[in-house]
Amino acid sequence: MKMLISGEGPRDLGVCNNAQGLCFDGDFNPGPMAVWLGRLWESLARYNLWDTPEAIVFVSEKHLSQKAKSSGKRMLPQRGKKQVAETALYFSNAQQLAFLAQQLASNHEVPVMAFLFRDADGTRSAPGQMWQTKWDSMVNGFKSAEFEFGVPMLPKPKSEAWLLCAGQTVQHSHAALEDISGNDDSPNSAKNKWDAFMGAPQNATAEADWCASNPQD
Repeated sequence: MKMLISGEGPRDLGVCNNAQGLCFDGDFNPGPMAVWLGRLWESLARYNLWDTPEAIVFVSEKHLSQKAKSSGKRMLPQRGKKQVAETALYFSNAQQLAFLAQQLASNHEVPVMAFLFRDADGTRSAPGQMWQTKWDSMVNGFKSAEFEFGVPMLPKPKSEAWLLCAGQTVQHSHAALEDISGNDDSPNSAKNKWDAFMGAPQNATAEADWCASNPQD
């Protein structure tokens, strides 16, 4: 089994450290969300993908966009002039990730699961249905490639809300966390609240270390 993952940067799923758009093992710096995926996988499958060479493969958002441009194929659904460009990008990213997963599965003759991480919204001004629209775009992107093992990762508004949720030790409101601003320039942004919760500004390495043991379950 292999896991193909794509994120937006070092503080979610991670980043390649070899200046390439696709990497694995020592050429990949896993972010906090990748650590969680590995832990979740181990709890379900009873083995650790991080201990298996080339089992976790990372592909950058830029690499997916380049693949879409080089393919020369227009496979996006026809939606008219009101189609939001950003949701079309989510569709395309999922579609291209699915194609790569299928290629990887064929080359190595193993099952491949694909995880596409994207933040949902940078501000609180977008309507509530925008999250669902983006989610549906990712699901439909995987479906357009006839790929059954694609998983959207779409926090609302962004990954810091998930981190804050994982840090709670008492009953709390998930809705309140989802309502935090995802705009980093906001004084009450999810990022600022997360830094305040941890007591200092965070980086990808510190967050990945924290996620190795939080939450306990």
